Amino acid sequence: MKETPTRILLAKVGLDGHDRGVKVLARGLRDAGMEVIYTGLWQTPAGAAKAAVEEDADVLGVSFHSAAHMTLVPIIMQEMQAHGRADMPVVIGGIIPHDDVPAMKAVGVSAILETESSMSAIVSTIQEQARAARAKRPQGGALDLLVTEAAKGSRAATGRLLTWVENDAGQEEPARRIPESKHPTIVVGMTGAPGVGKSTLIGRLLKELRSRDKRVAVLAVDPASPITGGALLGDRARMTQNAGDEGVFLRSSASRGELGGLAPTTDGMVRALRHARYDVVIIETVGAGQNDVTVRKLARPVVLLLMPGAGDELQLDKAGITEVANVFVINKADLPGADRLDAQIRETLGSKRPVIKTVASHGEGIADLADVLLKTP
Repeated sequence: MKETPTRILLAKVGLDGHDRGVKVLARGLRDAGMEVIYTGLWQTPAGAAKAAVEEDADVLGVSFHSAAHMTLVPIIMQEMQAHGRADMPVVIGGIIPHDDVPAMKAVGVSAILETESSMSAIVSTIQEQARAARAKRPQGGALDLLVTEAAKGSRAATGRLLTWVENDAGQEEPARRIPESKHPTIVVGMTGAPGVGKSTLIGRLLKELRSRDKRVAVLAVDPASPITGGALLGDRARMTQNAGDEGVFLRSSASRGELGGLAPTTDGMVRALRHARYDVVIIETVGAGQNDVTVRKLARPVVLLLMPGAGDELQLDKAGITEVANVFVINKADLPGADRLDAQIRETLGSKRPVIKTVASHGEGIADLADVLLKTP
């Protein structure tokens, strides 16, 4: 049986604006076969803890370059305790003076990666911490408790339930062990080619849906390496403005060799999020090609993001994702060619399916998109 990849969440906490080092680290860990969730710059202790709980990471890794670790690390540990996840190893690195190591150990940090640590030593440390953490995870009958607590809104239970689906459940087990929800959840599939702006648009859409008092979960799928099995899961970094909202749940998922734009367990993970009574669940696919249509089995509406200048009208005639999309979004509509693409869609595919223009980076058109998604039968 293939070993489940180690999952580590990397957070830059504090006002430090430098991320080159943590990105180099993220790539190194990915190349070592880990699934690396990167949350972006300027994270708060509460935001980092919330992300780690939602992702149910094996290890929470926090990088500091601004000498704020003495103040912020104790707060992170308190936040993890408040979420009921004091069991998750916290590993810190960056510029940590050797004299501060005892104080960090005293507040519960599992390991400190000092500046002279090699990549191989870092990988070994994280893998060791992950193995120890997994050995302590609840077993057996604990699943029923997770199912019960997730339905009550427990973030920690929902995160762990998703991990059970992703790593431990058999193909038919989620349908058997997680009751079908009667909550009227809308499941939205968000797909499109790489670089079209899916994550940025979802970030803006989250804010709009929350303004309408909707609890929203996002399941963001990113590709895994066919060579190492590692993955860099970076979609959270483009949704940071909503990451701290208690009404938002973000979960990253690696494709783990699955074709079609999703992961092998996406259907079961959606079932778990529906069980947790989210009003809207958004599935963000891997940057998709014309034949990546699996999302249509799980979501309605399916939203296809396009952008001006990405192809001629012949591409719209081809079978595949354009056939199954319920809504078309022309993102980056401030670029030349947006009106022409709008006309091509309507001429080629008809006018029965909505076509919406957005500029996600500025929030333009997002309210119109939300109107359509919430009204789709």
